[in-house]
Amino acid sequence: MATPAAPGLAGLPDLLLRQRAAGWHEGAQLYVSLRGEALLDTAVGESFPGRPLQPDDLMLLYSAGKPATTVAVLQLWEQGRLGLDDPVARYVDGWGHGKERCTLRHLLVHTGGFPNAGTKIFDRDLTYAEEVAYIAAWRAEWEPGTAAAYHPSSSWKVLGAIVEAVDGRPIDRYLREQVFDRVGMVDAHLGIPLAEQPRYAARISPVHWRGHAVPGRNDDGSFAMVPYRIDEIHNLPWHIAKVAPGGGMRAPARELGWFYESLLGFRPPVLEPRTVELMGAVHRHNIEDRLFRRNLPWGLGVQVSFTGGTGRRAFGHGGMASSRGLCDPEHGLVMVVVTNGLADFLSAEQRLFEVTDAVYSGLGDDVARTRQLAVPIAEVFGFST
Repeated sequence: MATPAAPGLAGLPDLLLRQRAAGWHEGAQLYVSLRGEALLDTAVGESFPGRPLQPDDLMLLYSAGKPATTVAVLQLWEQGRLGLDDPVARYVDGWGHGKERCTLRHLLVHTGGFPNAGTKIFDRDLTYAEEVAYIAAWRAEWEPGTAAAYHPSSSWKVLGAIVEAVDGRPIDRYLREQVFDRVGMVDAHLGIPLAEQPRYAARISPVHWRGHAVPGRNDDGSFAMVPYRIDEIHNLPWHIAKVAPGGGMRAPARELGWFYESLLGFRPPVLEPRTVELMGAVHRHNIEDRLFRRNLPWGLGVQVSFTGGTGRRAFGHGGMASSRGLCDPEHGLVMVVVTNGLADFLSAEQRLFEVTDAVYSGLGDDVARTRQLAVPIAEVFGFST
């Protein structure tokens, strides 16, 4: 276990171990840097029984990997090869069914009108083209731009298809050549091909179900939270190989941290500084998210609102019941925590709250003076853990 360069962060590994004792995960990685200097790069617990988790193991980031595809889109926008208000139909064959007015901007801020289109196919062994055709044929659940709901996977699948339509390279290859290689993210993958999986072997950390559930229905049709046993699917070789821009990126926490360091100007750049500012600005506000049932501000393909008391300009993204990556331009701070335990919603959010609060608290007064209030989870969501 690495010794943190900042004394205030020394208790973080023990915090992750206490969370493990609470049953929230088997293992966790944590990376923290300040102005490009790594302060903490550690792993605790196990990948699977009998094997300690290592800092360079590849973790499933789920939606914490979404900003990589956002960067791909914004690179093409910088080059004038696409417009944020271009209609999706310009790039995707068969697009329609009430979604005709959907634009790239709608995709990036989760107002496209088809949040549920990718739910079932994310766990099926389909080709990328088959999934895009399925989403293209999905009937809109509202007029694009008139309502909001987090699109867990569908809109990012379409964004990946648009990158390929404009550039010619599949999204996984594009990210490798235009983003990951530039930053030095040698172990980051948007899908690990079957032929490459033996090279990583036990370094590919499996996910473990720890109570994660999704909205569903009882036999009588009443609302219920249904256990989502994705560990039975997401650890299979074909799913590890699946190219899923909305939730399939795998990498060590440190490499996602390097990605954010690039955005802050501490590693080779993948975007112009003014584009990074655009990315982290608020692009959606005063509209309730139908999934989260809260009025959440949203950035351009990134989250800008977090529990745990982040800085006012922090942006990044969380990953399903497991992870969070963010950067804070005001302080040059980068924080990435990735766990292999898929806990229930409140436990997962409490885990992120505690880690985020501990990171900001551990960095002292200079960071603390510009923090937002760390509102307890019970107050944020109206019920407690």
